[in-house]
Amino acid sequence: MLTAVRLAAYVGILGVVFGAAWGAGALAQPSLGPPAPASAEAPADVHAGMDMDLQGTAVTRAGTDGLATTAGGYTLVPATTAASAGGATDLAFAVTGPGGAPVTAFTPGADGSALRLLVVRRDGAGLQVAHPEMAADGTWRAPLQLPTAGTWRVLAEFTPAGGTPTVLGTDVFAPGEFAPLEFPPARAAQVGGYQVRIDGDLRAGTESAIFATVSLDGRAVTDLEPERGTFGDLVALRAGDLAYTAVTAQTRAEPGDRSGPGIAFTATVPTEGTYRLFLRFRHAGEIHTVDFTVPTTGAATATGGAR
Repeated sequence: MLTAVRLAAYVGILGVVFGAAWGAGALAQPSLGPPAPASAEAPADVHAGMDMDLQGTAVTRAGTDGLATTAGGYTLVPATTAASAGGATDLAFAVTGPGGAPVTAFTPGADGSALRLLVVRRDGAGLQVAHPEMAADGTWRAPLQLPTAGTWRVLAEFTPAGGTPTVLGTDVFAPGEFAPLEFPPARAAQVGGYQVRIDGDLRAGTESAIFATVSLDGRAVTDLEPERGTFGDLVALRAGDLAYTAVTAQTRAEPGDRSGPGIAFTATVPTEGTYRLFLRFRHAGEIHTVDFTVPTTGAATATGGAR
């Protein structure tokens, strides 16, 4: 549940967004528009793996940021390392455990899925989300279509049975020429007739409240639809190395529920820097994706906790 302070701040944000101030912010151009993956998308609902060191500074636990292929005895083993840009690819991989054998037992996340797959180009463009199927031998498969050439980062988010939340990463290569994109800071974006704004400061090492507000053709959207238990899914990746930070949706949603125009999240980014934020929301039966580029505000704090 949001604190009273957060709710009060959020009410103020809504007033700004739907007032004259909305037009003052330049809308971000959407990044690559890849076709929606065949499998369903899901919200991140696992807290980031943050510990405190002896000096009281937040430190990301090994295995929770997706920068490594192996962490905590688990390894992401890709069977697919290359794909054709613009064509369909059957992405296959396995997760092996400390003994080297494929892991077949996982603890489902809050959305009921055993493993979530994030695929994003190395420059931070074109995020896709998939929930692959696992065969009896521990091989996972997901249909994938990379819209452009380039190096694409694949992040697998899962919790082994009896283990801790883990995010491992590897690369898939799509041969050919491509032009890497630059993403200047932007808190407003649009896709189709939707306008979306992100509010809230990111402060390294402490929990930050993040608010997304959705409108359609200038009018507040008040009938956002549930998608796997929440009204929105926000993915946070650090610009440059694509380090993963888990984001928690603050409201659960049951089938038939409706909400909007606001969606509240919390996240704890591990370091100062700039973060690529990808919001996916369902409305009128379709999932829509927008992206933002948000720098941190202020210096890292010594202790965690809600703002």
